Amino acid sequence: MGNNMKKILLGAVCALMFCFGTVAAQTNSSGASAASASSGAASQASQTTGIHTPLFLGSALGFGTGTGVGSERGVGLRQIEPMFGIWFPHVAFFRAGYGFFDFDGEGEDGSETEIEHYNLDVELGVHVFGDLYVVGNFSRAKELSDVGDVSWNEWGAGFGTIFSIFSKTMLFADVGYRWVLDHYDPFLNKNVSGSRLQMNLGFITYIY
Repeated sequence: MGNNMKKILLGAVCALMFCFGTVAAQTNSSGASAASASSGAASQASQTTGIHTPLFLGSALGFGTGTGVGSERGVGLRQIEPMFGIWFPHVAFFRAGYGFFDFDGEGEDGSETEIEHYNLDVELGVHVFGDLYVVGNFSRAKELSDVGDVSWNEWGAGFGTIFSIFSKTMLFADVGYRWVLDHYDPFLNKNVSGSRLQMNLGFITYIY
């Protein structure tokens, strides 16, 4: 649990740093635009605060019904995921992230052991109506423990929406259905496969 708390705090600190940086950037941009408008030199430019490139940095929290191994673990936080990519607002996006989270797993004999979960996510999305988008993803997941190490692939599809809070910062929320492909489960000592649900809540900030 100590490792869990440390990683959660790390994710929260990263999120706050991004948010404070964004607020500072937006404040400076607003000040510069106001000065330009008052001088009357470029009133149109003062109204244009759009992005210069579609490159972004961000982070998300993933909540789901499980992580693909062991017994059912209920609904809860499954990953903290820093990410980067390209996002054209109201058009399409590409996101790539590396998620992590630690939790306690239970084996067949009832003993508990700490499991380190990692996953590499690649996602492609297309806006279908304004802020609403559909998204497909591929995940390579891995879990490490004293019982044994295991890795597997997941495919997913879902939908979501964005919420603009500053000219260069957006919040996003999406829900997806994940197909967990067949893999060996060291806790159950057999091959397993199945499906699960996941919801992501996050934010992105355009680099420039």
